[in-house]
Amino acid sequence: MTKKDKSTEEKIINAALDEFAELGYAGARVDSIAERGRINKAMIYYYYKSKEKLYERILTDIATEIYGQIKEASADGYEPIEQFYSIIGRYVDLLKLIDRRFMRIYMREIASGGEFFRKIAVPNLVMPVMTIVEPLFKKGVERGEIRDLNPYMTFLQIIGGIIFFNIIRIPMEGSAVEGVIFKDNFYEEFRINMFRILKEGIEVKEGEK
Repeated sequence: MTKKDKSTEEKIINAALDEFAELGYAGARVDSIAERGRINKAMIYYYYKSKEKLYERILTDIATEIYGQIKEASADGYEPIEQFYSIIGRYVDLLKLIDRRFMRIYMREIASGGEFFRKIAVPNLVMPVMTIVEPLFKKGVERGEIRDLNPYMTFLQIIGGIIFFNIIRIPMEGSAVEGVIFKDNFYEEFRINMFRILKEGIEVKEGEK
């Protein structure tokens, strides 16, 4: 791929992120994406064939990126609890750095029924991450380090809290709540608070075994 071609594709993706974040899949239009990116509409079809393929590419890219980061984080530490905490910490960092347009896109995707989430995110992110987390949890329970909790529900409840924290920032912008919670180094405070909750909730304490 030439530098010029790559630049064109980047323009398409950037314009599509704006369009899908603002209007969702159903409301997005290829004409509008072309106009936003100042691209010939034919180039969008050349690269992605259809609006659906372009949307799937965006969801696949983010799912693949997150899974790669989680897989990498799962190798940190030798103890199951250390690996589990490393995964949770990586999620916090990812959602802090991720383009917020992705958050808006996923909000709209879930609100519309999640057809593409089931097609893209479940097989490329949710299930692969579960295959990492489940044996860690089992091993931790066997060693008496982690409480005998449902690993799937526990993980989804923790991740759900992290995701919701990031999503709720969007409607909170400009409100009184934003100044109370989302101020200064709030991500570091969130991380500290999250791990205090986890350590109290899932770790087996001395004397409880």
